[in-house]
Amino acid sequence: MEISELQKEEEKAWDSYVYNSNSSTFYHQIGWRNAVQKTYKHKPVYLVAKEGGEIRGILPMFLMRSVIFGKKLVSVPFAPYGGVCADDEMVEKMLIEEAVRVAEEYDVDYLELRTISGNNVKGFITQSSYVTSILKLDRNPDVVWNERLKRNKRKAIVKSEKRNLSIEWTDRVDDFYKIYASNMRDLGSPVHSKKFFENIIHEFPDESKVSVVKRDNVVIYAAFYLFFKDTVINSWSSTREEYRKYYPTDFGIWNVIKYCCERGYRYYDFGRSQVNSSNLEFKRRWSAETKPLYYQYYLKNAKEAPNFTLMNPKRQKFAGIWKKLPFKLTTAIGPLIRKEIP
Repeated sequence: MEISELQKEEEKAWDSYVYNSNSSTFYHQIGWRNAVQKTYKHKPVYLVAKEGGEIRGILPMFLMRSVIFGKKLVSVPFAPYGGVCADDEMVEKMLIEEAVRVAEEYDVDYLELRTISGNNVKGFITQSSYVTSILKLDRNPDVVWNERLKRNKRKAIVKSEKRNLSIEWTDRVDDFYKIYASNMRDLGSPVHSKKFFENIIHEFPDESKVSVVKRDNVVIYAAFYLFFKDTVINSWSSTREEYRKYYPTDFGIWNVIKYCCERGYRYYDFGRSQVNSSNLEFKRRWSAETKPLYYQYYLKNAKEAPNFTLMNPKRQKFAGIWKKLPFKLTTAIGPLIRKEIP
């Protein structure tokens, strides 16, 4: 078994491995590396385990350097999950050992692996502050409607269908970004760069789309979707506050669910939520199954694992200040901060 950093000529083989592996995710793809690197200039460190010339496992990481936030290796930033993707536990163990060696070499504060497996890794500590929410689909959307959605959720969708709403797909991010940036300011969180979303669509022209809901030709809800194998991921979505009374979120999600059912997708991933959050409760109302995410840390120079959740008093204080800033200012400087928060 040989472990080395990914070479240019191995990129097609890497993506082929990702597509055929049972433990891979959307964020393991080379396109995600390209989007992150092009937008934020973080250094990719992509490890490949080979045996007899064949890939047996991969581990994508990014080296993130910041005067304020320190130095870290993350697999992978700006995504709910990543970590090792390997044929078996032996290959996984070897890749993690090499990742630790790289972390030591770069003298980082910590190495972070975002996983959905929950396997304990010796020498790492685990945080379970986040979950994802998965709704099982069916080729017949009526099955989802009748057998999986709760009565209250069906009522909300029926109400939305009486509000003169329409939905469409687009590869333009302008309308989505305006609502998303405004919503993030109101939540007290720095916004991603608009270029980040444009780069994702550039890298994944067939696997990323924006869904917009309109009323009287005004976009009132928008969601950024990623498609991977049999799963569709609602990665970012936002609603105009003054239009919530029209139930555009329920309308948008249900119409995308129907769209995905009819095209053979098996799972609708509502995206990451913090444990015990109102966001998570909203997803539970769709009868989505809550699945824990395991963020595992090897501490090199840091004394404790980072805490970017809203449970952190420092984050709460920052959010209180951020909400009061002018929208144009938060949109301008938000990406400069967001690029440093994985």
